[in-house]
Order: sequence, then structure tokens, then C-alpha cells
Amino acid sequence: MSKGRKKTPTKIKELRGTKRSDRVLENEMVVAVVDKIPPPPQWLSEIGKQEWEKVCLELYGKQMLHHIDLRLIESYCNAISLHIETEMLLREKGRIQAFKNSDGTLKHTQAVPYQKIANDALDRALKIATQFGLTPSSRSGISTPTINIQHNEHNYFD
Repeated sequence: MSKGRKKTPTKIKELRGTKRSDRVLENEMVVAVVDKIPPPPQWLSEIGKQEWEKVCLELYGKQMLHHIDLRLIESYCNAISLHIETEMLLREKGRIQAFKNSDGTLKHTQAVPYQKIANDALDRALKIATQFGLTPSSRSGISTPTINIQHNEHNYFD
């Protein structure tokens, strides 16, 4: 196992403007860029499908949407939609569950299980999001590329 910082991919170095020929990784794995954004997976919820289109369009516009990453993007979209859907349920049903004694007095309260589901889903989404520069801190080191696709001029989806 290697120690130290993770190696930064050359594409990220190019976007940051920090690429130096003496620090380019030899035989760096290069993966295929998506030439047209695929439709969202049918199994995703409506919220997940909307997130898919938003994320894919953004990454595609920066030439950072790769075939090999599509499953991770699926996972991100599912996790963020699960978080949002569970939060909506929590707002409707409540976050606290009250347990009472047989005489009706309050015994104790606890968070409903959906609270853990919402929190875990958000944690998973954030972990994946940082890999794609989808959080403010993870994209702070990436400069805007010269290629920028206008979101409403073309249909980039299959």
C-alpha cells in the first residue's frame, strides 16, 4: 500500500492549470469519454433521474463524463434522492418517536429509524460527490475549463 497523498489525475491538473511535464504520471490509465449522455437508469426515482441529468450535463460539458464512472454517478443519484425522499417523509411524519408507559406518561423519546437512513444516504452521496468535484470544497481547486456547453442549446441526451 502506498503512503502519502493520492496522485492527482493529469486531466485534473490540466483543469487546475498545474500540469507539469515532470510530474505527469507515466502510463496513466485513460478511460473513454462519453460522446452522448445516456438516459437516466429506469430504476432511479424521479428525483434521482433529475439529478442524473443535471450531474451528467455538467460533467459532459467539462469533458469529464466517462463511461466507467456512470455506475458511480448512478449511485450518487440514488443516494441523494434517497436522502431527499426520506427528508420529505420525515417532515411529514416527524423525526421523534415517543414511547409511553401503560399509564400514558412519557417513558422516553428517540429519533425514528428514517433519520438514520436520511443521514447515511447523505453521507454516501457526499463521499461520491467529492470524487466528481460536485461539492464546493472539492471543486475549489479546479479552474473552469475553456470548453463550456450551453445547457439549453442542444439535446445531449440519447
